[in-house]
Amino acid sequence: MIESRKKLRILMITVLFSAVSFILMIFPQVPIIPGASFLKLELSIIPLLLLAHFFGIRYGLLGVLLRSVLHLILLNQGVITWIGLPINIVAVIVYMLILSYLRRKNVWLAIIASTIALTLVEIFANIFFALPLYAEFMNYNIGKIIGLGKYILLMVLPFNLIEGLVWGFVYYPIEKIFEKIFPQTIMIE
Repeated sequence: MIESRKKLRILMITVLFSAVSFILMIFPQVPIIPGASFLKLELSIIPLLLLAHFFGIRYGLLGVLLRSVLHLILLNQGVITWIGLPINIVAVIVYMLILSYLRRKNVWLAIIASTIALTLVEIFANIFFALPLYAEFMNYNIGKIIGLGKYILLMVLPFNLIEGLVWGFVYYPIEKIFEKIFPQTIMIE
């Protein structure tokens, strides 16, 4: 009975944190690269990282799924969502997995490694997935407009380096605050 109550409590927290993550996908969104106002920093990963840290990676992944389904249902913008959301999901999962694994060893190493992995995933996702699909389905060929190399080096690369570092530096102090709220629920998988 106690074990099922604990699981129900964790599931309820997961749903709550997923809803907060969904809200953070919408607000605040901050463009940080001049000329690329469509690349916006958002903090939806923070509640997901908290779930992964305190309750295990499977709850963090469940949170990614729930907030993404909410986004798909409530804020679907057609082609933009169908191209951008899968890339966001993969990037968030990569960041979360690496941070969760390395976090046990050294938080700063975890933040730096997660940021590098996020950046590499986003570069490859843009080159091989997003940009060809945007060119095909939206008639928006960034390679012809500003050049692929310029776009990757001056927009995608710095944006994702900044985003990953901001995520880590915002997350870590919040984790410390939540350690007082969830002291006995930490579950290492």
